[in-house]
Amino acid sequence: MKRSILLKKYLVGIAFAAVAFQTGCKPESGNHDSVKVISTSNLTTYDYLKSKTGVYDSLLMLVDKFPGMKTILTDSTVTLFAPSNASFQLAVQNLNALRNAAGQGPIYLSQIVNGSAGVTGAEAIAKAKRDSANLDTMVSKYIIRKLFVANDFAVGDGQTVYSVRGGYPMHGQRIFANAEGYQNGGVEAIEFASTKRSLFVSFWSKTQTTSVNFHTKNGIVHLLNPDHVFGFDEYVSRMNFIPPPPNLINPATDVLFPYWPPASQYYDGQVSAGEVYKKLFDNSVLTKFISYVNASQNWYPTLYWVPATPQISNSYTMTTANDSKTNRDRDPREFKVEATLDPNPWTTAAGPNGNIKVPNPNAVWVQLDVRQDIEWTTNYQQQEFDFVNNTAYTGYRLVILQVGTGSSSQSLFQISEWSMRYRAH
Repeated sequence: MKRSILLKKYLVGIAFAAVAFQTGCKPESGNHDSVKVISTSNLTTYDYLKSKTGVYDSLLMLVDKFPGMKTILTDSTVTLFAPSNASFQLAVQNLNALRNAAGQGPIYLSQIVNGSAGVTGAEAIAKAKRDSANLDTMVSKYIIRKLFVANDFAVGDGQTVYSVRGGYPMHGQRIFANAEGYQNGGVEAIEFASTKRSLFVSFWSKTQTTSVNFHTKNGIVHLLNPDHVFGFDEYVSRMNFIPPPPNLINPATDVLFPYWPPASQYYDGQVSAGEVYKKLFDNSVLTKFISYVNASQNWYPTLYWVPATPQISNSYTMTTANDSKTNRDRDPREFKVEATLDPNPWTTAAGPNGNIKVPNPNAVWVQLDVRQDIEWTTNYQQQEFDFVNNTAYTGYRLVILQVGTGSSSQSLFQISEWSMRYRAH
């Protein structure tokens, strides 16, 4: 009897272990091995968006505004990465937070879409038109030429695709979301990126889809995550951008020269024969002017501009060089602008390679602007500095006072462009 009871217990134990083993080996329920489902509709891409009331109203407002956009989503063979209302709300909130910090009133998408309608003043009208054009550009990045389902982005590191307007390079890569403890075990998704026309992935701005492969009558629609900010990271900068006025410096007619303290024995082209002063005025950030400096001796260059005729300037720009991000100690940190009414702001003197232009020692210079602790963060970065001036001066000069941190170890100064401008107020 005892043996029979023990045998029964033994058999029950084996059965329980078998059940436990089978349960442990059975895949968890969920999407880790999900089957791709492709939805279809007889609606055009445009009509599909219209059918989702309260989801894509902001996108439709832009599509309806810009000429030809509705036709593209109705008749053309395109792939749409659709941003929802939430994406636009995030972009508008970011912009208005910045405007509020600057003491400016809020501005909303409907106002920008209207362009210059109801706007007065030449500068305000010009900005409204630019803002409207910028919206057109940003929307176009979400509409891609040809048809692409998620699997088309599965090869290698994905593939580059091009916007329907302007051929802007975007990038798609198939990924899988995580699900129930399984890494990459969830639904199929696409990582969609604005490449910034850069080969370096670290510069790209990325987002992901929530649903993919919805087939419409004329295209494919992929739905973007609602936490995506419309415009990627460009909306705020584009809506705030006011281009600087035209450059007043004319290298063909004006006198341009750098000057260092004579005791330094520095001269133009000393660091690099191809990176000389005139490169600041060739309208290319790919070239630069580089100079020796000595912080402990306060030996810095002064940059001179003597226009052919007296000019009124109240604004200037500088642009960092090609490698400033890795050589931030070369960027201008402290500087000032001065001007003179002297009829002869310059003269000549003996230099290391013949006569050179130097400032007239008898000219009287007045300070128009001074800047301290200016920060630069990347290559080819332009900053504009405005100041008050209504006088037509015969000469201007940009005096470099400090580079980098100003420590005695700093030995070089560089920028790629310098301009003097006049902004009408």
